[in-house]
Amino acid sequence: MPAQPKTRPLGEMLQRAGLLSQAQLDVVLQDQQWQPDLRIGDILELRGWVKRDAIEFFAEQWPKLAKGGRDNPIGYYFQQAGLLNAHQVDALLKEQAQAGLRIGALAVLHGWLSQETLDWFLRSLAPEESASSAFMKRKQSNEGDRASQTDQARSKSQATQAQPSPRAEASAEVDLDDISWVN
Repeated sequence: MPAQPKTRPLGEMLQRAGLLSQAQLDVVLQDQQWQPDLRIGDILELRGWVKRDAIEFFAEQWPKLAKGGRDNPIGYYFQQAGLLNAHQVDALLKEQAQAGLRIGALAVLHGWLSQETLDWFLRSLAPEESASSAFMKRKQSNEGDRASQTDQARSKSQATQAQPSPRAEASAEVDLDDISWVN
C-alpha cells in the first residue's frame, strides 16, 4: 500500500499559515484538555481567533490541495479560506490590472493578508512563484507602448522646460507643489 502524505494537525497548519500564534495554540490545546468534547476548530471559532471558513478550508480542502496541487488562481483559495471576500478579490483584480502587482502583494499592501500568510500559501501552493517578484510580467507589446509613452513624456517635459511659465519666472526657487506628479 503506498504511503499517504502526512497531513499536519489543524492548529499547526493555521500557525504555519500565520493565522494563529503559538500562544493562541497553547491556550486552545489547554482549553481542549478541559473540554475534550470540543474540537480545536470549535474552540478557535468560539474564541474568535479564526473564522469558520478558514477552519473548514484547512480541515477539509487543504489536504486535497496538498496532495493534488492547485487548479485555480491563488486569489480563489484566499476567498475559499475566508481570508478575502468576493468584493476584496474583485477590487484586487481591478487594481492588479492598473498597478501591475500580483494579487497577493496587493492584499498585503491593503492589510487584508499578512506577509507570512501570503508567503506560506505561495510556498505551499505555488512554489514556482514564491521566489518571484511581486510585480507581474508585462507582455512584450506593452514594453514598446511604454517606451513610446516615455518618449512622449520626455518630449512634453522638454517643451515645458523650453517655455518657462510666468510663475517660474517670478520665483527663482522651485516650489514642490508646482510639480505635476500625474500626467
